[in-house]
Amino acid sequence: MNFLDGLSGPTPSVSFLGINFVFKLLFFVLLVGYILYSFLLLLRVRILADTIKTPHSGKVMFATTIHLLISLIGGFLAMILILLA
Repeated sequence: MNFLDGLSGPTPSVSFLGINFVFKLLFFVLLVGYILYSFLLLLRVRILADTIKTPHSGKVMFATTIHLLISLIGGFLAMILILLA
C-alpha cells in the first residue's frame, strides 16, 4: 500500500501565513509608521522654523534632517533584517 502515498502529490505549503509572517508584517508596519512620523516631524519643524525666525532655527532644522536620514537608513536596514530572518 505504500505506492498509494505517492499518488496524492505534494501537499501545498502555507508557511507564509504562519506566526513569523504575522510578526514580520507587524514590524514592517511599525517601521513604516516610524519613518512617516519622522518625515511629518521634519515638515512640522520646517514650517515652524519658517514662521518664527530665531538664531537657532538652522540648528534645529539640521538636527531634524539628520534625524530623518538616520531613521530612514535604520528603518531600511531593519526591514532587510526582518525580511531575511
